[in-house]
Amino acid sequence: MFRRTPRAASALALVLATAAAGLVAAPAAHAAAPAPCGTSVSDFTGATSKDTPFVGKIVIPDSGFEDREITLSPVTANSSLLKVEIKVSDSQTTSVTGNFTLRVNQLNHGQLTFPLYTDGIGRVTDVACGSGLLPSSRVTTIAGTVTTTGVNDAQGIPKRLDFTASRT
Repeated sequence: MFRRTPRAASALALVLATAAAGLVAAPAAHAAAPAPCGTSVSDFTGATSKDTPFVGKIVIPDSGFEDREITLSPVTANSSLLKVEIKVSDSQTTSVTGNFTLRVNQLNHGQLTFPLYTDGIGRVTDVACGSGLLPSSRVTTIAGTVTTTGVNDAQGIPKRLDFTASRT
């Protein structure tokens, strides 16, 4: 039989207080992870059929140069093969076809590196995905940096230029 003594009551009170403190001090629930945007290859290229190309502009801030058109086209669905075309002038377009590399950042957004005609590396550092009633991880807009033929700094090193491209 359990006898209630001051010592037993104190021990019980201590146990209950510790348990209550543990409940109050329990870690807060983690915030929901951001919605995925461009976290798989098919978000850029299409899952079952080749998606439409990204078309946009490379901004060239120097006087004497016009902004250049850039087109990034998936070669096949669900493949990292990408064709990158940059219009250098009315009569010249450079192009290269190669594989991109996909990484996912802490915001749950995809980031790409891809080949360029100039032997450089293009980078997609920001993506936007479809939204509305049915949010999608399909990428609709990309932004990043590239180098392009003939645009160099004072030392002759190709400049990294900003670009933005989108698709419907």
